[in-house]
Amino acid sequence: MLRLSSTVAITLAGLLMIHCKPAQSTLTVGQISNYNANSPDHILFLNFRISGGVGGREKVELLSASAGDGKMKDIARSVHFPYQIKAIARYSASAVEREMVFEHPLFKGREVSDPSGHMRQVEVKATEGNVLIRLQQHSGLNQLELFSVSPEKGTVKIYTLDFN
Repeated sequence: MLRLSSTVAITLAGLLMIHCKPAQSTLTVGQISNYNANSPDHILFLNFRISGGVGGREKVELLSASAGDGKMKDIARSVHFPYQIKAIARYSASAVEREMVFEHPLFKGREVSDPSGHMRQVEVKATEGNVLIRLQQHSGLNQLELFSVSPEKGTVKIYTLDFN
């Protein structure tokens, strides 16, 4: 009986590990809508749907991708809530990899007024949300990796988008 239960436990652990692998997909940059091959500079707009649980249990799906001509200004909104989505663009050449941080769409912090008139931060949970990532296209851009950050699980890789 002990031998059978250990076999079942190993099989169950293997099945659970299959679902823990981060999702991966490939995007051909030249086929993105509004991509102008004659323009020297491109901004990529990538819209992702995130659903499921927080802390590595997220399911990520690329909803849409479009391009625009021009250079991106370095404007980023700071995120102070402990639940975050981090995006890191990876390059084949020795380009500087810059970390972009976004508010987690499934677990947000909002300021509300309590009955006494004081502002306080409350946690708002959702089962599905979107993240829009703006990314300057550089030569040698290989992939974009998304990470879920939570106090319970730390930083967990949840998605990889490969560029052709």
